[in-house]
Amino acid sequence: MATHVAHESRHYDVLILGAGMSGLACAARLHESDYFQGKNRLRVLEGRDRIGGRIDAVYVNGNRLDTGANWIHGIGTKDNPNPLMDILPHKKYKQLQVPVTCRPAHRRSSAVEDEDWLEIEPTPSLRTRDSSSNSDLVIPAKVAEVMMNALWQMIQSLHETAAHVPEQEAAQTTMLHAIAQTAEFKEAFKSLPQEYHLAMNAIPQFIETMEAAPLAAQSAENSVGHPGMSLLEFGIEDFDGHQVFLHDGYIAVIHEIAKPLVQAGLVQLDTQVLHIDWQQSPIKVITNDGAYTAREVVCTLPLGVLQSHLEVSSSEAEAKPFFEPVLPFDKQTAIKSLGFGTLDKILLVYDRPWWNDEPYTSIFKKGLVPRSFGPEGQDDIKPQAAPDSLMGFTDELAGIEIHEDGTATPGLRVLSVVNLDSLTGKPALSAFVSCANAVEVEAMSDAEAGGIVHRALTSWLGCEPPAPDAIHVTRWASDEFSLGSYTHMITGLSETKHRVAFQHPIRNRKGGVLRFAGEHTSRNHFATVHGALLSGRREADAILSAHKP
Repeated sequence: MATHVAHESRHYDVLILGAGMSGLACAARLHESDYFQGKNRLRVLEGRDRIGGRIDAVYVNGNRLDTGANWIHGIGTKDNPNPLMDILPHKKYKQLQVPVTCRPAHRRSSAVEDEDWLEIEPTPSLRTRDSSSNSDLVIPAKVAEVMMNALWQMIQSLHETAAHVPEQEAAQTTMLHAIAQTAEFKEAFKSLPQEYHLAMNAIPQFIETMEAAPLAAQSAENSVGHPGMSLLEFGIEDFDGHQVFLHDGYIAVIHEIAKPLVQAGLVQLDTQVLHIDWQQSPIKVITNDGAYTAREVVCTLPLGVLQSHLEVSSSEAEAKPFFEPVLPFDKQTAIKSLGFGTLDKILLVYDRPWWNDEPYTSIFKKGLVPRSFGPEGQDDIKPQAAPDSLMGFTDELAGIEIHEDGTATPGLRVLSVVNLDSLTGKPALSAFVSCANAVEVEAMSDAEAGGIVHRALTSWLGCEPPAPDAIHVTRWASDEFSLGSYTHMITGLSETKHRVAFQHPIRNRKGGVLRFAGEHTSRNHFATVHGALLSGRREADAILSAHKP
């Protein structure tokens, strides 16, 4: 385990700030070089009491549950594999397949009329109604398949559109507008019976959960009232292949990468960075454990943390700025212009996976859709009694409904629940909440947040399931070392150049170099673990290149 390690000198060739995926990947790549295995050549400083950053796990009733990243977003192909696939210690992963979708309990009697609808709040009348019902709301498989196909084809269409339109056009187009204009979204209403139109109106919110980014303006996400994410969010060239869920979580990957670094005593925990003076050489880094110096510093702090330091520096004239001198204009603009959203989990842990038993298996049976999670479509999927995931609706969290005519109003919230028994063997369900809803949930007690999911399940199933034995809620927006989950592109504000700006190091006149790594610095792989990994390797390779004779 990485700990404080006694050391004679506090000067290093390279200091890496942060022991998340990007910081560890950078350090591991450097440590492969004989040069950086020498004394006082390399050190990683981490503010937390653990490694991993936004990758973490907790033990609840003896069950290891991942609180951070779970997915590999595209395993790649034989010719272009995702680099994570070579690191996985046990190669245990599974596609999320065989979903069940549930329709809303009822349609509201009248449409919400509110010119300022983008400031979304849950509808009071919906909050107070009785969520129980006499029959389940599971959508028949044939109908659900139409809806799921429409969703994934729509997402694929959005990716294709984003790739082919000029970048400036994609940057100025809201994802909300782009969704409403897709042929797949419009055609779905023609194929679906009227009673399922309300569900189709709300299902595009799933993109919010995928991207941890709002479709509409959300004050909790964007303090100055910026609109939601843009179509440029999908203007990337990421890895192809299946989206898979890691059985052992990313913690195993983190430990695999960190192993040689920890063994060499190069990772120092509980060392929070307070100030970076980059005008001198060596660059000085002030921490709660004193000062450190280095010829080169690689800053892997999350964008949310960088944004918070920028805000403090601009609002408190007498406060010591985090960066001294202030960062160059292109870096400041990049920090301000990119979005940083939140994705949280509400984890419900049981003594047994009750969803594998009657009467629940009979309820699920009519709605099981043998389909892989993602645009790849159906593979050779084995029959199973319980779904890998449930998708339904709740009126206890704010949502958006996108209508056939392209308009949008406040409405129901899509709630996605993953069956961890099927994917990891743990008797638990994981519900996802994002954006302003995540911030709202973080302010609740675990019991209150778990109650939202329990009442939703009761409504969907038409009968009350067993109560959970334990509940754990993640709170990434409240975590001082992350202040959110991952980045996104804001309409009219975020551009690709803002990510690329981080790839250009800051060199002072005396030879000191300040570099940046992290998912926010990746052109094509932002908001992913492999994006963080590749960014760390990118900076390490640049440093190694400079050391060649």
